[in-house]
Amino acid sequence: MADFKDMVWDAVADEIGAVSMYAQMANMIDNWALKTLILSIAGDEYGHAKTWIAIYLLDP
Repeated sequence: MADFKDMVWDAVADEIGAVSMYAQMANMIDNWALKTLILSIAGDEYGHAKTWIAIYLLDP
């Protein structure tokens, strides 16, 4: 069974994976509005990853 820190680190990896996937998706399209929306979602996911990293570092 995973402990808390393992689960948090898995959450970081999931968020970074989502950022990568969304960036790849955005690069596949030419529609500026849709590309901007998808990149905004990628930015949100990156922010989530930073938050999870902070949580990871705050737990001794």
